[in-house]
Amino acid sequence: MTVIPLFKLPVLCISEILINTDIISLVSLSLISRRSKQLVRTTKTSLAGFNIEIKNDETQVQFVTSEKEDAGSWFFKTEEKECTDTQLMEMRYALFVCSSGCPFFSFEDDVIHSYHSANDIQQSVKLGVEYLRDLFRKPILRVFLYPDDFSASRRPFYMGFNECNNLFIEGEKEIKNEDLKSILENLTIKTQLALMIPTSSSFECNMNGFEFKKIICLDKKNSGHLITREVLMSLKCTLMQFHHTLLTADDIMSFFERWYSPDFAFDCTRGIDIMRRDGLLCTVINRAKVFIFVVWHNRFPDVSGVSIIR
Repeated sequence: MTVIPLFKLPVLCISEILINTDIISLVSLSLISRRSKQLVRTTKTSLAGFNIEIKNDETQVQFVTSEKEDAGSWFFKTEEKECTDTQLMEMRYALFVCSSGCPFFSFEDDVIHSYHSANDIQQSVKLGVEYLRDLFRKPILRVFLYPDDFSASRRPFYMGFNECNNLFIEGEKEIKNEDLKSILENLTIKTQLALMIPTSSSFECNMNGFEFKKIICLDKKNSGHLITREVLMSLKCTLMQFHHTLLTADDIMSFFERWYSPDFAFDCTRGIDIMRRDGLLCTVINRAKVFIFVVWHNRFPDVSGVSIIR
């Protein structure tokens, strides 16, 4: 096999080679030296960002291209090793075991596996995610969090980033108020929050800083219990979808009344006025394609600043 002395080639040649190199190989190359890392940092790639899946014993960082294709993953796994006094991070490609029981390494899959003890996996994930974000300078697109059965050492759940576009939290057990509070108050969610996990109606946090445009609570029983009247009134989302909430009809009407703001008014001067026995006045207008029936709870409404339809 012919070996190419990559670092001895002209810069333009190196750049052309790296542009056509897959993401996983670029990550591996960047770990060789400071120079190799700088070369990778200046290389244009099709990478759009990262998806992160966080479970109790494993975190997966998926590389996503601009065509929304999977370009490989880096797995951070918990693996207890025997007969060692120290737990060191070990990065290698996927490990398989043949029929005879002898381990061997495969370079066929577009994955990197790094193994850590249960005590240091959080710090390793943090360092890994920070490294990738610094290397490629791309955003966290989606975070999938499965908090059931997380140990105390796995908190906080998110490590190595403080913002993401979309956050999905899924589980069968009710998420603790303090955990959800920590996530929502310290992690900036830009587009969507999806809660597919039971929540508590006693949940409280500062919602003034929320930036996400969509919130969805569905699938699981009690998933929408945190959406109280106060929470509903504080949200500034363009899309809200709730299942299993404790909201009443009065709560919904209050939300609509606060939200509704008419930007047009009808000219009713040509209509017929009818007064009920109790003094309530209405106006009836019959047009070619429109029948208008207006009840005047306020006989002299302020229509300044709105368009008049005549």
